[in-house]
Amino acid sequence: MTLRKSQTGPQISGQKSKGVDFIWIVIFLTPFLLFYTAFTLWPLASTVYYSFFEWDGIKPLENFVGWQNYWSIIQDPVFWLAFRNTIIFALGNTIIKLPLTLLVAVILTRRWLWLKTFFRTLFFSPIIIPVAMAGLVFVLLLNPANGAVNSALLEWGIISRPIDFLGHPRLAMVSLILVSVWQIFGQYMVYWMAALQNVPEELYEAAEIDGANEWQKLIYITLPIIRPVAIIILFLAFVNALRVFGLVVTMTSGGPGQSTYVVSFFIYNQAFQEFPFRYGYASAAAVFFAVVMLAVISIQGYMVSRAQEEQKLYEM
Repeated sequence: MTLRKSQTGPQISGQKSKGVDFIWIVIFLTPFLLFYTAFTLWPLASTVYYSFFEWDGIKPLENFVGWQNYWSIIQDPVFWLAFRNTIIFALGNTIIKLPLTLLVAVILTRRWLWLKTFFRTLFFSPIIIPVAMAGLVFVLLLNPANGAVNSALLEWGIISRPIDFLGHPRLAMVSLILVSVWQIFGQYMVYWMAALQNVPEELYEAAEIDGANEWQKLIYITLPIIRPVAIIILFLAFVNALRVFGLVVTMTSGGPGQSTYVVSFFIYNQAFQEFPFRYGYASAAAVFFAVVMLAVISIQGYMVSRAQEEQKLYEM
């Protein structure tokens, strides 16, 4: 008669181990889920809910208007002006910062450059400055009466009289874009530097032997290899620029006139500044703009999937 070992013991031990692991997973995820629900899911659901009411944010929530707020948003010329300004800002910001940050990243990853740590710190440091503080600082620097920028330009003979950078409709938007690029410069420089780590150094060495200059190496080696990652960085840059708010509040307040009046500032004004408060209307504007951003992000998701396929091609 042959006796067989019972497998009950190991099975029970494995089940207990899985049970303990599950408990620890729940313990570690609970704080995140609570904060995510409280500060993301709940505000999002509430915004959608409030958008169907005519509500000032103070009185009881009673006057249900259905889709009326959305219909009013579609017919509101001020909203579409803000929408246009937001797109202009996002495009200008993206077009300027991506080539500049790529150029600096390429230089800072070259072996022949001295003091790399110093220059990396120099370019990255503006991002640690709060957006509101950066805006206030540049309001002082660009002041036409006693700002440092006008004083320097007058002293060097570049201009004959002070320029009101934030008081001219076109210059205000340009100034806003340039300050935004300066403030976020380090973040995208780091993105590019991470992408450039995937370019084999041997390719540059082979190109140098063949007599290629730096520009040819950039065009024919660097850009084709980092193209999949570049697509991701491009869409990240554009979507993040659509959320501009802090610099507008501190530097221009949407002016002069409405030349820098962006969607986020429109929502803020409708909900908290212009009396009577239109919290429900502002919520509808926020949801409407979020849908537009979701469409852009969906395109980004498609491009990311394409980029991942190309990453396999380049073995990145």
